[in-house]
Amino acid sequence: MLITFIGLFIWVLLPGNKKRFDEASQLPFEDDEQDKRSREELEREDRAHNRRDDK
Repeated sequence: MLITFIGLFIWVLLPGNKKRFDEASQLPFEDDEQDKRSREELEREDRAHNRRDDK
C-alpha cells in the first residue's frame, strides 16, 4: 500500500498532469455556466414570444 501511495503521489505531482487536473477541477463550475446560458436563452425566447403576442 505504501508503494501505491508513493506512486500516486508522484503521478499527481508530475508537471505533465497539471493541465488535466486543472481542467477537471473546473468541471463542477462548467455546469453552472451552462445552466446560466440555458436560462438566458429561455428568457430571450420568452421575450421574443411575448413581443409577437403584443402585435
